[in-house]
Amino acid sequence: MTIAMAAALTACGHRASTDSSLDADSLSIDSTVIANERALLKTDSIGVELKDSMVEVHVSVDWPMAGNDTLVQGVRQYITKELDIKNYTDIKAALKKIAQKQYNELVTMWKEDRQYRQDDGGMLYSSYQRVFITEESSTYVTYSYNTEGYTGGAHGYATSAGTTISKTTGRKIGYETVYNKNTDTFSIKHQNLFRNTKSAGLFQLIKEGVKDYFSEFQDTRITDEELANILQNVPDVNHIPVPQFAPTFSKEGLLFLYQQYEIGPYAVGMPNFCISYEDVKPYLTDEAAELLK
Repeated sequence: MTIAMAAALTACGHRASTDSSLDADSLSIDSTVIANERALLKTDSIGVELKDSMVEVHVSVDWPMAGNDTLVQGVRQYITKELDIKNYTDIKAALKKIAQKQYNELVTMWKEDRQYRQDDGGMLYSSYQRVFITEESSTYVTYSYNTEGYTGGAHGYATSAGTTISKTTGRKIGYETVYNKNTDTFSIKHQNLFRNTKSAGLFQLIKEGVKDYFSEFQDTRITDEELANILQNVPDVNHIPVPQFAPTFSKEGLLFLYQQYEIGPYAVGMPNFCISYEDVKPYLTDEAAELLK
């Protein structure tokens, strides 16, 4: 196995425009068509930015424009679900609407907080959302969804997830999770990635991957006991659950990415690692394994 920093952990990257106006009609949009001949998928990178002395908002997507109809529709469905877009007949207008709504909400929060706290430390209240391609091959395309921002307090927030979509079927290869507030756990549904998410062999691969993450900058590999002292919400290091958001396909292997606080304290960041396809293939469903051909 190798350590791989997830592309989803990078900064928001492409920023299409800058406009401090409060009027959504005046938002500026810059679009660049990117043709990927190998993947036969054409995307339009569309971004919106609103910024002033109080608030900063960014929303951007790599929007499929042409290519395999099944793939294009599958990716569009994924993006619109992540951003809660009901109508994407005019995707630029949809992004404007999202940006303006976020801006208005953050301005309200900023003003309310100023009633109790005068010193903001120079931090703008912010929201960044980006849905973008991170990996593609002849059989699949992987998209990532990053959201981060700041709404007061000691530090900001961040979520990074993704999905892999089959170019043949347009189906997402992964799973979804549902949170149970009574047990403070996630249950998995729509699972088509792993044969069994609780198999002993998969648990072992995950444990070694998490060890890789924490051992990267150490001279010696951490022990099970040391790992147990680092992790939170994990009673047994031999049964570290699969991530809340399904692992995605990458060049290096299957990429596992845990969110802040998911298996460790805020200080450990977002634990991530790749498991080689050679190691993980026995645990994949037939549908998932098709992407490796």
